[in-house]
Amino acid sequence: MTSFTQDLKRWQQRSFTPQDGTPIAGRLRLREVLLLLWRHPPLWATAIYRLSSWCHGNRIRLLPTFLERLNMVLFGLEISPSIPIGPGLYIAHPYGTVIMAARVGANASFIHAITVGMRGEWAFPVIGDGVFVGAGARILGDITVGHGCSVGANAVVLTDVPAGMTAVGVPAAVREPRSARPALAVRR
Repeated sequence: MTSFTQDLKRWQQRSFTPQDGTPIAGRLRLREVLLLLWRHPPLWATAIYRLSSWCHGNRIRLLPTFLERLNMVLFGLEISPSIPIGPGLYIAHPYGTVIMAARVGANASFIHAITVGMRGEWAFPVIGDGVFVGAGARILGDITVGHGCSVGANAVVLTDVPAGMTAVGVPAAVREPRSARPALAVRR
């Protein structure tokens, strides 16, 4: 369950970061865990996925499928317990979200109503570490979204996205991140 601990720490950093912007260090205390679970119901969806994945990995029969179905009913999150997902998973709004990837790296962020899955053939996307997927985005087929990529809201990604790049549009075009592009000059 160390992956879930990392998931909790990501939520903790978003919820309890001091006003000076320094991240909170150290172990999570029980009070903070309970506050996180109380304040953020979507965190329960991540907890249910992690438990189902743990049960699947330990060959506990029937329970992973039951937990997967429970996640669908309670949170509208469809995610198979057999998908390996790295620590630090952040699903802000699980409702209407489908994640059927070959694997998902560490510190991945999924916002709302996204679909990650196959496209016509039995092959699934690979999502790298530190990937951000915006609301309504679709990542489909046997493709790779590299480490540190961003996928814009409502983008439809059908081709590989190299590490550190941004994919936006329908179908998605790959661009440099906004911070790497020169700012537009303002005319007066």
